[in-house]
Amino acid sequence: MATKRTTRAASTASAAKKAVREAAPAAKEVLAATTATVKKAAEEAVEEVKAAAKKTPVKKTAAKKAAEPKTSVHFQYNGKDLAAKEVLAAAMEHFKENHKDTAVREFELYIVAEENAAYYVVNGEPLDDYKILL
Repeated sequence: MATKRTTRAASTASAAKKAVREAAPAAKEVLAATTATVKKAAEEAVEEVKAAAKKTPVKKTAAKKAAEPKTSVHFQYNGKDLAAKEVLAAAMEHFKENHKDTAVREFELYIVAEENAAYYVVNGEPLDDYKILL
């Protein structure tokens, strides 16, 4: 009995090997066709992505800074309304008209409401003529 089983097992193994050898070329063709199809689909997908990327430009978003609010300083007294920026500009203009040869490194402005005047100090030097009437 053992010989019949061994002979039958050998015969089945031989038939299986023969079937594998006969099926191998067909399996290789199927594998090659499948591989080619997968490669082609991957290439097409890459091309689609590239085309889409060209159509929609990438927008670079810069870090947005918070917008500085518009500010102003006003002095109100005796029915007058003075904008500090305007008083400062007038004082600078007054200085430049009278002292054309002096370079300004520092400019300080003092508004004295009681005297209806603004005094300024240029480069740390206060002078009597550094005054404008408001």
